[in-house]
Amino acid sequence: MTTSPVEVPRQAVAGDRRFGFVGRLVSTELALTVAEIVLVVAPTLALAAQSLRASGESFRVVAMLAALMVVGWVRAADLLRPMIAARDAKRAGRALTEAEIVATDRAIRRAPVEVAATRWLLWSATVVYLAVRLATRGFLAWPSAVGMACVGILHAGGAAAARGALWERRLDRARRLVLPNFDALRAFATGYRRRLCQGAWALLALTHATNAALIAVFTELSSAQSGTLLALTVPALVLPMSVWYRSLRLRTRPIERYFDVAVRRPPSRGPAREDPDAVAAFREAQGLPYRLAGYQVLACAFAVVAVVVVGRRVCGFDAATAGRLLGSSGLMLLAMGLYETLLLRDVLRPLLGQLGARHRLPVGEIRAPITLRAKLVFFLGSVTVFTSGLVLLFALSPSQPHSTLLASIAMAMALALGLVHLIVRDMVTPVVALEERADEMARGELARPVPPSGEADEIGRLSFAFEEMRRALRDKLRSTESLNIDLEREVRRRTEVLEQRNLELHDALEKLRRAQDDLVRSEKLASMGRLVAGIAHEINNPVNAVINTLGPLEEALQILVTSPSSEAAVRAAKDAGEMLRVVQRGAARSKAIVQALHNYSRGDEQRPRELGLARSVDDTLDLLRHHLRNVQVEKQIDPSLRITGFPGQIDQVFMNLITNAAQAVGERERGGTIRLAATARGEDVEITVSDDGPGIAPEVIPRIFDPFFTTKDVGAGSGLGLSIVHGIVDRHGGRIEVESRMGEGTTFRITLPAGAQKSPSAEDPST
Repeated sequence: MTTSPVEVPRQAVAGDRRFGFVGRLVSTELALTVAEIVLVVAPTLALAAQSLRASGESFRVVAMLAALMVVGWVRAADLLRPMIAARDAKRAGRALTEAEIVATDRAIRRAPVEVAATRWLLWSATVVYLAVRLATRGFLAWPSAVGMACVGILHAGGAAAARGALWERRLDRARRLVLPNFDALRAFATGYRRRLCQGAWALLALTHATNAALIAVFTELSSAQSGTLLALTVPALVLPMSVWYRSLRLRTRPIERYFDVAVRRPPSRGPAREDPDAVAAFREAQGLPYRLAGYQVLACAFAVVAVVVVGRRVCGFDAATAGRLLGSSGLMLLAMGLYETLLLRDVLRPLLGQLGARHRLPVGEIRAPITLRAKLVFFLGSVTVFTSGLVLLFALSPSQPHSTLLASIAMAMALALGLVHLIVRDMVTPVVALEERADEMARGELARPVPPSGEADEIGRLSFAFEEMRRALRDKLRSTESLNIDLEREVRRRTEVLEQRNLELHDALEKLRRAQDDLVRSEKLASMGRLVAGIAHEINNPVNAVINTLGPLEEALQILVTSPSSEAAVRAAKDAGEMLRVVQRGAARSKAIVQALHNYSRGDEQRPRELGLARSVDDTLDLLRHHLRNVQVEKQIDPSLRITGFPGQIDQVFMNLITNAAQAVGERERGGTIRLAATARGEDVEITVSDDGPGIAPEVIPRIFDPFFTTKDVGAGSGLGLSIVHGIVDRHGGRIEVESRMGEGTTFRITLPAGAQKSPSAEDPST
């Protein structure tokens, strides 16, 4: 179980770390000793000053008190010894043993109770001893002695209650440093009733002492009359305060029922988020300070009225004095009620914070019955009534020495300023805590809850709203983180699948590329196969001319050899020259055809290089001459135009396009015209292949580049020519477009990146 986030301010914990709890206990003890002198010694001296001077008991009483106080301090130091040893071990970085932890926890629990009880017994015994001794020796009347003893017991008890509460708070803060794993809620459950009683008793004693001091200013009662009233006060308070304690037991039953389940017999699975006992405990805890303060004010008012009524009959003071007594007591009871409400709210604040942090409380069921505006009006109005009533009593009081009046006014102002301070702190502390938590939430710290720092008024309900917002943000953040984890896991899985698919696709593309290369080679071989018949015919003509010329040439040579000077020899020499020219033309024609076929059939190089478009077109036309017998070819190609690419693939582009154009126009009897052009367009070269054939139907144009698509008869074409052309142009970083009109012809326009420009004279001899 964790410590309540509102139970200990961070500044207090930091202060304990810097200065240590021993120094704080010493300063607290000194302040409480001063308070004991004011609450116990001062009233005792006021009642028995003359008797002490007459009896000579002053020195004995002072010596006894000093000795008893030293004994009390020694006992307190002895109780703190395990705590100091544990602190030293923590500072040295040494882990505590189990025995040291048990001893330290026992000392922390016992020290406040034993120190408070010891001091109360010392002071009570001293005052009772002094009262009895003075009364038995005749220096003090018995009513005054009884009153002094009652005042000493009551005031010493109030100081002891304050001592126990402050020691417990200091040691609780120190316990968080020495024993950080202690159960804060269990510690609260075992001591909250005691703290409520301590606060009520301390305030009752302070109220009684302050009222007694003011009554001495507002009235002219004698020492005997004051002693009689004081003697009547404590018995008159016994029954009302017993009723008050009974009410405390009854009102805390819902809280005890919650503690029985949540702390003393905690469930194995932790606290339930929605717990009806927690709702009942919260409702009772936020209303308990008002009820207990009201019960105590009513009980003390009953006792005051009874004391004044009985005291008037016994002491015989007038009605004006009785009125001032009732007025002063009423104002003191009003101040006591305000102080008690604020201090008891501070005692129960950690419980409200724990309930709000551990459980989901329905705001509609725990809504505070008193609004923040009503509380502010009530508190500030009560302070106004208190100060105004004191001013009126000072005005109506009999004349007093200036020092007495000034001291009384200072005391009244201190009471009023103390109330203002507590009211402001009670209202501002929840707002400051909420502001700090809101800043933490703005920085993304959503783990720590936002518990209410008080009851479920406007500020408390705002805290509940912040807590709901924090839970919603945390849940959404967790769901977002979960979604992110799921998304990362899914992305990782999809990435693995995509990588696998990419590998498969890469393999498929590689296979497709190889298949495409095979298709290109197959198409090229098929084209070469189709060229064989025409090329054979083209080669056959010059070869026949050479063969047919060799016989006559041989005869002419024999004539020249046998009759070198005859007229027949002259004619034979003339014929021989003509026949040699025929042989040369036939051989040159055969060589040109073979060279063009060689250029077309060569394999692609590994890297692209610059090539001349004019040479590529001429080679293609030489190979296709037998297809172009009935076709007129018009060329407009600048011999200097060059591109960068693979020569074999560029030759195949021209082969396929010119073949298709020749087939489109060669089927007609009148033939047709094919126009080949190439021009520079900036950094590109635009090549056009046009014909005046029948054209391509518009519905066919989008499909002409699809593989295996053809409009020819079965067996007349493979449907790969234009697809291969498109692929080659695309690989060279160019684009191909087609324009066609039915009955007018077709134009293929190719755009390719240009190479370095060279003059024809710079080309190699084979170009």
